[in-house]
Amino acid sequence: MDRSQQLGKDRIGSLLMRFSIPAIVGMVVNALYNVVDRIFVGQGVGSLGIAGVTIGFPMMIVQMAFGMLIGIGATSLISIRLGEKKKEDAELIMGNAVTLLVVIAILLTALGLIWLVPLLKLFGASHQVLPYAKDYMSIIFYGSVFQGIGFGMNNFIRAEGNPRIAMATMVIGAVLNTILDPLFIFSFGWGIKGAALATVLSQIVAAIWVLAYFLGKNSLLKIKLPNLRLRWDIVLGIAAIGSAPFLMQLAAGFIEQ
Repeated sequence: MDRSQQLGKDRIGSLLMRFSIPAIVGMVVNALYNVVDRIFVGQGVGSLGIAGVTIGFPMMIVQMAFGMLIGIGATSLISIRLGEKKKEDAELIMGNAVTLLVVIAILLTALGLIWLVPLLKLFGASHQVLPYAKDYMSIIFYGSVFQGIGFGMNNFIRAEGNPRIAMATMVIGAVLNTILDPLFIFSFGWGIKGAALATVLSQIVAAIWVLAYFLGKNSLLKIKLPNLRLRWDIVLGIAAIGSAPFLMQLAAGFIEQ
């Protein structure tokens, strides 16, 4: 029995435990990215470094909000199609979502780098904190594509019935970030730039993990080149469903300032 059939036949209580526990663990671990950066930056750079990372955190939340817009919106549609046993339609939705994630991430990177200083000042960066926040976020923005793939597409792994693999994506990234932070900050002496680089490298590894899964033999859904071409009915469907979590996450980003 494949995983999509298990979702329709297994006991509800068992399914809730199987999906909710990995999701909770994954979300908690994912939140460690910024916490770990703050801890090591505080030890290696000081209070201004912590302030720089803190100022940048709302901008990272905005990045995550777009990942939720596409990831959750597409996941809902994919789950519906799998329930209807329309695997090809589910793969078409996933392909469109991949394109959206990459395009939006590229736009966020470009706009973020162009308007970096005004954005940091908008979120409260003082003259003393601005250089640290700029050093941190100027590197973080280059990881937007990988963050979008790793965070956004990870929802699709859960949608096809493999929550443990989805949890592993977040755990791998967070653990690697925890290992690289002290190495880059203290051993290499890269300071706050090292913390940002550790985060980006961790996101790259998580993105590779997700892509390897969907390109491998264990995934139910496959990434196919023809499905990467956008269809506006699918785009609008994804946006309609994903807009609520997107707005909630976006609001959290502005509250953080």
